[in-house]
Amino acid sequence: MIRNIVFDLGRVLVGFQPDAYLRSFGYDEETVQTLLQTIFGPTWRFYDRGDIPTVIALRERLVHDYPNYEAQIHRVLRPDWVKIHTLKEDTAAYLHELKGRGYRIYLLSNLARESHAFVRGYDFFSDLDGGVFSYQEHVCKPEEEIYHILLDRYDLLPEETLFLDDCAENIEAAERLGIRGIVFTELSAVIPQVEALLAN
Repeated sequence: MIRNIVFDLGRVLVGFQPDAYLRSFGYDEETVQTLLQTIFGPTWRFYDRGDIPTVIALRERLVHDYPNYEAQIHRVLRPDWVKIHTLKEDTAAYLHELKGRGYRIYLLSNLARESHAFVRGYDFFSDLDGGVFSYQEHVCKPEEEIYHILLDRYDLLPEETLFLDDCAENIEAAERLGIRGIVFTELSAVIPQVEALLAN
């Protein structure tokens, strides 16, 4: 029986579309693809892990690594870049409904400190029973350790826990530990899958 439902944040509860964000600056498609790899590429994971603690430090690291893109890096990673995390109201409403039905609700997210500070202003945080965030633990999905942290910290049984994440690799890692998983695409497709598992 499922008692615990764990949500990812990006592309599940909040929007995270860096390609659309880059296009909003008027960059052509070739530049968008280049900046996706430059700004939101491998170095971004260190920011999510908390190993790069601030966006200012991230900019410095990226400019060091990609000096030819210094102007674009500073333009894109301006102080209000976190507004990219727009609320997905339909998922937040479903989370609230599940909470009202007695399920314990948690977050498990690869998330930087500044992103967390911004998104925690959304109302759905009041429905949470807990959460694990990569920047606090210095470990990211799909690394096994972050799932153990979630299970151990909140005394969750894997077989009683359902995880919703937009990344199949993250779901596969959870399932190897016995957690039930559903790859999040769009809410209308996910709800029937969730409800089928909750009915068992």
